[in-house]
Amino acid sequence: MKRARPVIGVTADLEHYGDARPPRPAYGLDATTCDTLREMGAVPIILPSEADAVDDYLDLCDGIVVSGGGYQFRVPEMFRFDGTEPPEKERRFRFEARLLQRCIERDKAALGVCGGFQVLNHVTGGELIVVLADERAEWAGHRGAAARETVHPVVPVAGTRFAAIVGGAPFGTNSLHRQGVTRVGPRAVVAGVAPDDIVEAIEVPGRRFVLGVQWHPEFLLSDPERRLFSAFVDAARD
Repeated sequence: MKRARPVIGVTADLEHYGDARPPRPAYGLDATTCDTLREMGAVPIILPSEADAVDDYLDLCDGIVVSGGGYQFRVPEMFRFDGTEPPEKERRFRFEARLLQRCIERDKAALGVCGGFQVLNHVTGGELIVVLADERAEWAGHRGAAARETVHPVVPVAGTRFAAIVGGAPFGTNSLHRQGVTRVGPRAVVAGVAPDDIVEAIEVPGRRFVLGVQWHPEFLLSDPERRLFSAFVDAARD
């Protein structure tokens, strides 16, 4: 049965607190993401990083947001899976990658934000630049100072669903990432770019709604960004 207010599952960061008594992992998520989804008419719920529960989550939820996070991947393949990465970050990555893969396979609405964009790019066969500034000095400018600061424009790519949603004109976004993407995989297409050729949005053709953006649209909520969230919630509702 179609719900008037779609349920959106949102992934959270997983951090190990070694100084806690006892030391233990904890989940964390910026409330702005959930506030934005509620404003758009959805009911957000936070999803623990349990890879074996992915299909149960997708049975429960109408759509998925894979959120951003502060952890920086150290290799282009994101994890070597050799024990050198924090286990809680590997656990989160394995979960989010599995979640996005199953969203694609089950045609569930999915939106990847910042780190979630990078995971979607990985799942669809793309490559990650580990340190943008090491590749080109001018790419260091993508690490902006604040979430509500406009740093550069994003140019929608004509003919994409993203462009149809946000309009064809460039619009300003924040920029909070040291890592980035210039090459996408065969299962996705470039939907938006920065003026310096960093990929800012990708989408998976032929799906209900599978789209990722490199910036954090929930903080500025310009008119194009509101249309992006609204289109995602509508796709989850259908």
